[in-house]
Amino acid sequence: MTLLSMRAISCAFIVQSAGLALPNDPVVLTTKFAISGTALEIELLPINTAAHANVLLGKTEVPWELLDAFVFSRDAGSGPAQADAIARPSKPYISMDRGFGHAGFPAISVSEENAKLFFVWLSAKTGKKFRLPTLQEFQAVCAQGSSDAIPLDDIAWYAKNSARHTHRVGTNKPMTNGFYDLKGNAAEWVTTSNGAGVLVGGAYNDSVERVNCAAIRAYSPEWNATDPQIPPSRWWLANASFAGFRVACEVPLASATNPISDKPQESIPS
Repeated sequence: MTLLSMRAISCAFIVQSAGLALPNDPVVLTTKFAISGTALEIELLPINTAAHANVLLGKTEVPWELLDAFVFSRDAGSGPAQADAIARPSKPYISMDRGFGHAGFPAISVSEENAKLFFVWLSAKTGKKFRLPTLQEFQAVCAQGSSDAIPLDDIAWYAKNSARHTHRVGTNKPMTNGFYDLKGNAAEWVTTSNGAGVLVGGAYNDSVERVNCAAIRAYSPEWNATDPQIPPSRWWLANASFAGFRVACEVPLASATNPISDKPQESIPS
C-alpha cells in the first residue's frame, strides 16, 4: 500500500491511501482514523458527489469490536478526558450478536439512540464530527456504487445467500465505488430530512425485493417486543437482529478529496 500522508489530530491520526486494503477493492482515496486507547481504526471513503463533497462514509458497517470499545469502556483512561466523561449505554442483558459472530461482524440489535451516543464518544475521541449518515447521503452513495453488471449475490448478504445470519464486513465484493454492504448484511440507521431515524438497504434476512438503495424500514415497537426489562432498553433491540449502522464524518471540503499533511507530500512504498 502506498502511504500518501499522515497527520496527527488530537488523539487520532488520519492516513489517506490509494492502495488496496482488501483483495477486491477498487482504487479509491481512503481515510483512516485510529481510535486512541484501542488498536482499532475506521476506514472511510468519499461520496464523490458535489452535494455531499464534505462527507465521508464508513467503508463498511460498524463492527462489534468498535462498538464494544465504547459500550464496555475499553478505551477508558486514554485520549481526551471528555471522552471518558460521556455516558455509555447499559450493557446488553443477552448476547446481541445472536451467535452469528462477533469480531469483524456488523454490530446489530442496536437502537438509533445507541448509535447516536456512540458518535458523541467517537467525535470526542477524534476531534472530528461523526454522526449517522442522512438518507440522502446513503441513497447517493448506494446509487453511485450500483451497477447492473454486478449480480446482487456478489455484493449483498440477503435471504437467498446469507444462510440466515450476518457475515463479516468486507467479505463480499465491494460496490463499484469501494463501499461494502450498502445492500444487505445489516440494515443501517440513517436520518431523514425531518430528523426521524429509519433503516435502509435491507438486511441478511430480507428477500431480494427489500435489498436495494430505496429500501426504507421505519421503526416499530415490535423490534423490542420481547425485552423483559421494565422499562425496555433504550439501547438494544431484542427483536431487531437486522439493525446496524455506518459512520458519517464531516470534514473540510478539501480533506474529502485531497490528502491532508502538515509537511510536503511524501510517498513511502510498503
